[in-house]
Amino acid sequence: MMIRLLFPYLLLSLIVIVYLYVRRLQLGPVLLKVNRTLFSRYNADSLLLIIVITAASYFLSRIDLQNLSEAAGAMPLGPYTYVYFYGALILTVILREAEKPALREKGISTSRGFWKWNEVSSYRWSKNTLTLSIDRANKKRLETWQVNAADKKEIDLLLRQMVPKRSGRSKKKKS
Repeated sequence: MMIRLLFPYLLLSLIVIVYLYVRRLQLGPVLLKVNRTLFSRYNADSLLLIIVITAASYFLSRIDLQNLSEAAGAMPLGPYTYVYFYGALILTVILREAEKPALREKGISTSRGFWKWNEVSSYRWSKNTLTLSIDRANKKRLETWQVNAADKKEIDLLLRQMVPKRSGRSKKKKS
């Protein structure tokens, strides 16, 4: 009975540990953590994800509590076991979304995924906003971070070293 109660927590822990291990294995150790603005217009989807997970967890826990009222005496930890799981799930999502992007030895990791340096085709600055252009399997995506002004120089230096140079087509033809 106790294993059935702990199974969701163990599964959630296993998923987090495997993700961290795979990321470390593929991208290597962290060279620099980027201090970015957590909730800005560039990553409003993070706030939306947290709101959706919280709302879904609230309604699912209410349904579980309504259905478990007659079985509450048989549960060793009480009927609020599911509520604790949804709380742990929400906390995991919040911590994941609040994680700072990291420039690593072999690539970049963010809350949205991780990419190797050869998948980063270019980057550009607009004041304190960094936009990375990422090409992976014929799919292009932009990753945008609003960074602290004090960290801009250090980030730019590291990106110049790590982002591969592309041969450009912008060379003018000689007449």
